[in-house]
Amino acid sequence: MSSIVDDICELLESYNGRDKVVRLACYTCKLYGCIQGNKPWQTAGSKLSGARLMLRLFDDIPMIRHTYNYGLGRHESTKIAALLGVLANIVDQIFLPVEKACWLNDLGILQLSAKTADRLEILSTALWAISLYISLIQTFRSMRHIWWSRDCLSSEDASVARKNLDMRLLLSSVTAAKLCLDITHAVSCLPSGCLWGEKIGATKVAAIATTSSVIGIALYFARKRLLK
Repeated sequence: MSSIVDDICELLESYNGRDKVVRLACYTCKLYGCIQGNKPWQTAGSKLSGARLMLRLFDDIPMIRHTYNYGLGRHESTKIAALLGVLANIVDQIFLPVEKACWLNDLGILQLSAKTADRLEILSTALWAISLYISLIQTFRSMRHIWWSRDCLSSEDASVARKNLDMRLLLSSVTAAKLCLDITHAVSCLPSGCLWGEKIGATKVAAIATTSSVIGIALYFARKRLLK
C-alpha cells in the first residue's frame, strides 16, 4: 500500500505527471457530462483544460533550452532521426506562442479580428496534430530498431536481454496506439473539411481522450516498474 501511495505522490509531484492526472480528470468530466447531458460537468472539464493551458504558458523557456541543446540532432544515429527531432522541436516551439495568442485574444487583451482568431485556433490545432504525427513516426522507427536489435540476438544471448527488448517493444506498441488516439482527437477538433474534422461527436471525442489519458498514466507506471 505504501509503495502505491509513494508512486502516486511521485506522479503528482512532477510537472508531466500532474498534467497527466489533470488531463484524465478533464476528459473524464467531459465524458460524463456528455453522456448525462450535464453542463456543469462539461464546464468542470473545460476549467481543468484551462488549468493545463495556464501551466503551458510558462513552457517557452524550457522548450527553447531543449531546442538549443538538441541543435541539429548531431547525436542521433541517422539523418532521418535528426530531421524528425528538429521538425518536432520547430513545431512545438511555434505552437506555444500561437496558443498564447489565442488565449490572450479570448481574454480581450489582444484585439484580433474574428477571421484572424479563427485562423490562429486552426493553426494551433494543426500544429498539435502535426507534433503528434511526428511522434508517431519516431515511435514506429524506434519499434523497428528494437525489432532489429532483437533479431540480432543469438541463441546464446541471455534471455534477460531478449525479455527486456520484448518489454520495450510492447511499451512502444502501446505508445503508438495512444498516439493514434491522440491524433484522432486532434484532427477531430479541426474545422469540417479537414480530414475527419467535426465528424466525430463530442461524446466519442471525450471517450477517445479519456482512454488516451488512462493509457498515458498506465504507461508511466509500466515504464517505472518494468524498465528499471
